[in-house]
Amino acid sequence: MKIVALSCTQRRLPSLTDALLDAAVSGLVRELGDARVQRIRLIDHRIAMCEGEDTCLDPAVGRCTLDDDFEHVVGLAEGAQAMLLAMPVYAGNVPAVLKIFQERLKSFMNADRRPFGNLLVGTIVHSRTMLTEPALAALFPWYLRLKNRNVASACFTQHGHQDLTRTAATDLCVAVGRQLGMTLDAVRSPTEDRSAPPVVQSPGRTALPVVQSAARPRCGDAAGASAEA
Repeated sequence: MKIVALSCTQRRLPSLTDALLDAAVSGLVRELGDARVQRIRLIDHRIAMCEGEDTCLDPAVGRCTLDDDFEHVVGLAEGAQAMLLAMPVYAGNVPAVLKIFQERLKSFMNADRRPFGNLLVGTIVHSRTMLTEPALAALFPWYLRLKNRNVASACFTQHGHQDLTRTAATDLCVAVGRQLGMTLDAVRSPTEDRSAPPVVQSPGRTALPVVQSAARPRCGDAAGASAEA
């Protein structure tokens, strides 16, 4: 099973984004033994800004005509069923390198199958101080347009921590990867009752019991009315 690990940092290696993404990948591999992880660092590829000509939307053209590494990056994700995405927050939103890539994917808007689409996704967002949640929310219109389903997210702010990799952030990134791996495992596992969501329990994994809260009287119920009287 192929999974894309997409790093959206604008820093060269080593980077905190890649360290957190590596932790998520380790969690994924822990749950999905046959995972084939394709790592993509957008900053390592030459991806020019969209020029807004929209010639790519013309059926006679059918592709972006800019000459750079965009088509190569798209090809790296071919056949993937899931994606782990990690990104920093530089100015309260998605980093420029990811925004440029998002806009270039517009060239596939009229295609039957859009690259980086129809995926299960785990998302990691980090920043020095704040605004991780708004940046995470900014991703969801893009996910929806590509028909992706985010199954786990984690947001971290550095604040006074000199090294987030020495905090609980690493464990939570592992948990994001594990959640994505377990979801992929459940989706591909056969179940006898197709009307119910699949329940998968791997060896050594304990299923948590479902706790149902006690029934409470509803507004307007006879029992509630008599108690008020």
